Amino acid sequence: MFEGIKRKIKEWGIKHDRFDRYVLILLGMGLLPLLMIGRYNVMSADDYAIGKQVHHIWLGAGSVSQVLHYIISYVKMTYQTWRGSFTINSLDGLNPGFFSENLTWLTPVLMLGMPLLSTYWFINAILKKYYDFGKRELLFLWGVIAFLLLQTLPSPVEALYWYAGAVAYTFLHYSMLLLFVFLFESERMEKGRNKAIVGIVIALYAFIMGGCQYGTVLQCVLWYIIYLVAERKRLSWQKLLSFFMLLAGFGINIMAPGNAVRQSETMGMSPIKAIIFSFMNSFHYIRSWFSPLLIVCLLAALPVIWQIVKNQRVKGFTYPLPLLISAGSYCLFAAAFTPSLYGVGNVDAGRLQNQIQSIFYIMIWINAFYWTGWVQDRMQKAETGFWQDCATVKNILKKYLWMYRWLTFAGILLVIVGTADKNTFSSMSALRSLLNGEAQAYYEQAQERLALYQDESMEIVEIEPFRVQPKVLFFTDIVEESNANYWINENIAEYYDKEKVLLIKKGE
Repeated sequence: MFEGIKRKIKEWGIKHDRFDRYVLILLGMGLLPLLMIGRYNVMSADDYAIGKQVHHIWLGAGSVSQVLHYIISYVKMTYQTWRGSFTINSLDGLNPGFFSENLTWLTPVLMLGMPLLSTYWFINAILKKYYDFGKRELLFLWGVIAFLLLQTLPSPVEALYWYAGAVAYTFLHYSMLLLFVFLFESERMEKGRNKAIVGIVIALYAFIMGGCQYGTVLQCVLWYIIYLVAERKRLSWQKLLSFFMLLAGFGINIMAPGNAVRQSETMGMSPIKAIIFSFMNSFHYIRSWFSPLLIVCLLAALPVIWQIVKNQRVKGFTYPLPLLISAGSYCLFAAAFTPSLYGVGNVDAGRLQNQIQSIFYIMIWINAFYWTGWVQDRMQKAETGFWQDCATVKNILKKYLWMYRWLTFAGILLVIVGTADKNTFSSMSALRSLLNGEAQAYYEQAQERLALYQDESMEIVEIEPFRVQPKVLFFTDIVEESNANYWINENIAEYYDKEKVLLIKKGE
């Protein structure tokens, strides 16, 4: 009887061994709460400071051309007085909430869309360049990586819901991946007029990337240098033009007069100290981010990685010097800390940690592929008894691959559901806030505030602090007049044409 039950379980497990589907369902289930809670999203802090002029222009004239004209003038002004990141400055004025408070739900849609699409295209472009693979393998890897990225965000609100931070540190950071997608895809084009046009378009895109936040641009430059070294035998004017346009955009960015103004208000580190502290911080965050969920996701993906690596395009490549590759990727990860340490002396901002964590994950998955290739090469050569034994174990495990996959899938679910702090994972935190009414209560109070802001009979608006603060939605609140962050109140007042916006405590 038991043999019959075991046989039926095995037959069922093999028949339903479509883990690309299950991972995509898991990803979809994770996205649903993040999108649903987005309907309760509202603007905060810098959104009002950046958008007050756009808001007034739109209410007064309702003209897209006038808004775009102001954004151009805003880019020029901020370049001279605050920062040189001209690409960020351009997108700052396009917050959907500036045109209507009812459109703030679009922010998480945009900020979720870019990581999902860019990671899919990036993984697809990388795999097509070096391996032969199937659609199932691509969807599985993308689903696992995207799920991991979204669930372990250090600050979901700054990554997805607070526009001013998300557009610079999420939207544009993941836009960097598209530059390499375009480069890889252009390699497959035949020489001619179309390839030349595409090369110029990619160069313009590279220039735009040069106007991003410094951490993004530094990573982009470093990755591009590695790309050029790897492609040194196949260099073309298109690849070099894009690189020099990236450097040109970065140069214009760092030479902005406004950078000196902004830096005068911060306490950054010297370059040498920033580099040293980058390595110190990287050790700390590796311990924090090498989580149980990352481990089970890597284990779940290992058979797929093994199969993909087995079908490499470059025959005879032996994956040499894996320790050197790991050391180099670690240095790239550590370099992600340096711009912020040099500029402001810390990496405390959640939006910055979101960005750095994404680089950490990219390095982890690259190492997973490289070390898998190295192990495969050693097992094929079977130079020692150890590698012969490993090959034997691999053949045994292959018979029970369906069981291994089900166990790792169960492991992912167990980590997500079994973690005591429901704010640990983005979707669980969002679901919790939806079910206990926090999200709705937060939005209702925001709407009560909005009614007061829009009441033309009131010059001085007095409001209570938010009674609830959902983790994925709440960024910051207004403060008392004596607080250093009173600029938040002042900008809200200007946004809605009020004399003052004051915080009152309950019962006052």
